[in-house]
Amino acid sequence: MLPKKQKGLSRLSLFYRKSRVKNIRNKFYSKAQCFRANFSNASFVNVNFKGAILTSSNFKNAEFSQVEFLGSNLKKSNFTNAKFKYCVFSAALLKKSNFKGSTFENCIFVNTNVNVAKNMIISDSNRFFPQRPLPVVSASTISLLEELRFHPKIQNSRVLHLKGGKLNSLTLFSLLERLGEEKLVIGLKKLNGNLPYRIVTANGLCNAIDKASR
Repeated sequence: MLPKKQKGLSRLSLFYRKSRVKNIRNKFYSKAQCFRANFSNASFVNVNFKGAILTSSNFKNAEFSQVEFLGSNLKKSNFTNAKFKYCVFSAALLKKSNFKGSTFENCIFVNTNVNVAKNMIISDSNRFFPQRPLPVVSASTISLLEELRFHPKIQNSRVLHLKGGKLNSLTLFSLLERLGEEKLVIGLKKLNGNLPYRIVTANGLCNAIDKASR
């Protein structure tokens, strides 16, 4: 089954089969379950694989742009010649995954052991953090971000606020790094709570705020 919508979220379950969908965009595949699935030559753009299980699957020649692997299980999957741009790997499991010929550009790795993967070569354009960054912002900026806590277009994805209401520090880090606090505040004020689309990744939120701040 690929994909089905339910309560604003997306579902993905694929076992021992090849995906019929080649271009997957703007999806929140929370806790997706795929085993020995075939996503070769597929394109993933602005996709959140939070808590997803994608084991022993084939992603050969696939392209990933602005994709988040948050606590994702990618063990024993094949990423030969795959391309990753502006992706986030946070507490991702990569044991025995094959990245032969794969390229990484401006990706972030947080609390992720890349040494257990096979043939993984990562250039200097990518960054590693032992734990989630803890950026510091003013109380007034936090107040603006809190106004989006229960927004229907972002609440379920946990992109901005984690369960319990705590700010997602990794998303906040991305917002500040790309926009800076001044531009972030301008964008939030201009948006005034009117998000243009459903937010599923930190990059998606950055794009919306950036466009509003111009």
